[in-house]
Amino acid sequence: MTVPLAVNFDNIGDYFIFAFHVLLATCTVLVAGAVVVAILGSKSLRTENRFIFMLSTSISDTLSGFGWFYVGLFDVKESFPQRNGTYFVLPTLLGVNFITILTAQIDRYVAVSYPFFYTSKVTLRVVIGICIFIWVFNYLIVLFLNLVPWQIAMIYNAVSTLGIQVIAVILMLVLNIKLYLIAHYQLQRESSPENDGKRSSLLLIIAVTMCFLAFWTPAFINLSLCGLTSYCYRYRNNAVDPFLALIRINPLSTPSLYILGSFALRKAILKSLSCDACCIAKR
Repeated sequence: MTVPLAVNFDNIGDYFIFAFHVLLATCTVLVAGAVVVAILGSKSLRTENRFIFMLSTSISDTLSGFGWFYVGLFDVKESFPQRNGTYFVLPTLLGVNFITILTAQIDRYVAVSYPFFYTSKVTLRVVIGICIFIWVFNYLIVLFLNLVPWQIAMIYNAVSTLGIQVIAVILMLVLNIKLYLIAHYQLQRESSPENDGKRSSLLLIIAVTMCFLAFWTPAFINLSLCGLTSYCYRYRNNAVDPFLALIRINPLSTPSLYILGSFALRKAILKSLSCDACCIAKR
């Protein structure tokens, strides 16, 4: 059965919505994909814990970008009850992104506040294991949601979303304040290349977290209200939902902030681009 497009192109607004989603999906794939290629292609980046978290979120963002060519351009409704949906496979990529960012924030706090413990206990293998666990955990929840009746799944999703929203906002804001104070006072006292690197990594995760909260909070509130009450904004499909559009900007903003905030990552991306250009020229 053919899935119709998300809009009917009856007015100029439909053309704008369609073009916006095409541009958003394309930019997300290109930017997040560049981060993935750069980290995988650079041994120095692959051996740093913080870049493993960046790699995990960027893989999620790249897949989200590819998925948005379907979810954002066609008549798809991923909320309950679904219509032409992906059985929550694509929306869960955003959940992977969310938990990974929160874990990376905790990782940076522990790395700076307890450096001896962090160096000895939080190894590269541990971080890779955590990232794999986050992926497996999220998709086990997807399996559960697809096995139970949709009415039960809707209530579970609304309650868990509301609980996660409250806990995440409080935890992220508290950690952001702590990380900012550490970056502004503790690391600024002693000027050294190592402290400058720590300070940059702290400021980067603070920026990523604040963007996440800005883009996700309205949608979290609306989703919780839809599941628990009748007072919420309901939409025809994903393409015309303004709250979901905000969320979908997050997979683009996160890798963009990684590139802007990390000189080593920018260098690795330029190196990978130059290698590709050389390969094309030789052909």
